[in-house]
Amino acid sequence: MRGKNKLEWKPIDLERRLKLLVDAVNQIERTTPKQNTRLLKKTRRWSKQLNMILDSISNIRTALGPILENAFGMSMKDDELLQVAMFQPSTKNLFLELETHFRNEDVSPVKDDDFTDLIALGEMSQVLALVGDAAISMAVLHQLWKSRAADVGMLTQHRANVVSNQHLAEVCDRWQLYDYRIHFDPAGPSLSEMEHDKGTLLEAIYGIVYIHHGLDKVRDLVTHIVS
Repeated sequence: MRGKNKLEWKPIDLERRLKLLVDAVNQIERTTPKQNTRLLKKTRRWSKQLNMILDSISNIRTALGPILENAFGMSMKDDELLQVAMFQPSTKNLFLELETHFRNEDVSPVKDDDFTDLIALGEMSQVLALVGDAAISMAVLHQLWKSRAADVGMLTQHRANVVSNQHLAEVCDRWQLYDYRIHFDPAGPSLSEMEHDKGTLLEAIYGIVYIHHGLDKVRDLVTHIVS
């Protein structure tokens, strides 16, 4: 916290760490005997998944970032928090496997704390969504507030409709957030699961806005949600 009023984010140098892991995994693959098929199978999967993550980060920077910049009028394409917001819990197992492997090696490409951060990426995105959920709720109340007691019931219902997963998912679709998730989830989620995931992604984006610019900016931008 800064001045007990503003949340802060300390960059974790995400891309550098991922590239170090890619190089280390490729080195393992080059030096592993061909008869060690189990390890080779693992390294090929690790390499594929790590490169998928790096490709996704590149797409977030070159495609999603400009979409949000155009909508929000603020710089986002090089924002590491935007990359973190797209991570899903299913990425955790990859980094747990890598940590376990390199813990048993003489040399690790990254520090233990680096692995801790990478393992926690899915949880970090959920925390961003938690922040965004709270900020959206307050900003929506500011938008809908009526001073007459008789309007209270209508405000409560209107707010519930605005912050429902179904409505947030519709807003999420405008910016194609779901297409930029970083995940290894199986295909075929139910409609309710997909709407929940979309709502969470949108909340994470507003969490970023709150962390960087505070509630006033969220109040300005919540008009994208309240229509």
